[in-house]
Amino acid sequence: MSKEFIPTVRYLNYLDLFFEQSQDAISVFDLDDNIITCNPAFEQLYGWTLEECSEKSISFYPETEYEKVHARCELLYKGQSLANERVTEMRKDGTLFQAEISMTPIFNELNEVVAISHIARDITSRLQMEQKTLEFERLQTMSMIAAKVAHEVRNPMTAITGFIQLMNQDSANPYSYFTEIMGNEISRVNQIVTDFLALAKPTLHDTAPVSILEVIEEMLIEFEEQFDERAISCQLNAEELELFIQGDKSSLHQAFYNILSNCCDAIEHTGNIIISLTNQEETLHICIEDDGCGMDQLTLASIDQPFFSTKENGTGLGMFITKNIIVDHKGTLLVESQQSAWTKVWISLPLANETLH
Repeated sequence: MSKEFIPTVRYLNYLDLFFEQSQDAISVFDLDDNIITCNPAFEQLYGWTLEECSEKSISFYPETEYEKVHARCELLYKGQSLANERVTEMRKDGTLFQAEISMTPIFNELNEVVAISHIARDITSRLQMEQKTLEFERLQTMSMIAAKVAHEVRNPMTAITGFIQLMNQDSANPYSYFTEIMGNEISRVNQIVTDFLALAKPTLHDTAPVSILEVIEEMLIEFEEQFDERAISCQLNAEELELFIQGDKSSLHQAFYNILSNCCDAIEHTGNIIISLTNQEETLHICIEDDGCGMDQLTLASIDQPFFSTKENGTGLGMFITKNIIVDHKGTLLVESQQSAWTKVWISLPLANETLH
């Protein structure tokens, strides 16, 4: 073997080692979109083995990405490279993930494009972390604003409330009709301030074992009058009586109150609300469903965003605060709905040791 050939062999060995051991998914396609080769990281990320996809045209992207893929291919066929493109890719089982890809045309000795190299990296976890960071920063900013606004509004409202009460004590008050309206409006302003303050302070205080069943039963008593006025039937299904959550009772009460209030608002006249509690794999699952007006997909996608509301006098903070409370208790909240038919709110919370033992 000549001395000139040894570095070439070593170089090719390095390339092969890089290809096989790279953490990024590497593949090579011909111009008919058939896979020529791929590395183990590709097999692990996409779920296809080299034997399964070799010399075959396999789709690695959903139909919604077809136009973008076509546009990228046009550039590659013209000899242009693409670096660090954020795209949606698809695995063998049909699941989607966010990826960062780099694609480079491969040329023959005539400088013609004969193949395309494709390097992909799963960035789903990174994007989720970025989203959580943005949400945290947004919440911190909102908390500071909320505390300032609430303080500045509540002080004059307290003085106005005092004057109205003083006027109402006068039996000869000629403005009693107007002062009553003013009192109601001030109560609404105070509720908005209370919601703002909920943004400015932490959800959890002194945590203790809390019986979720007890919280819900106490809350249902508060809604009895509303149920009667709207002819709403509320059914509570609980498989076990002693289901405890480690958390803050007042915060949990607020969360379930907000949800049940939305259920009532969704039912104009006559309807049903069903609350179900089940214990499964050390987790309490709660489903609160109503047969009210439901929501369209646009509304459903926005309900946990701050200041979004479809109610005439809504603050748009109820579900936002509710979700934060559930998340602070290490739980999850999911809402499903069908317009003009029903809405279901699914809550999962980890059970406390008092329940598990």
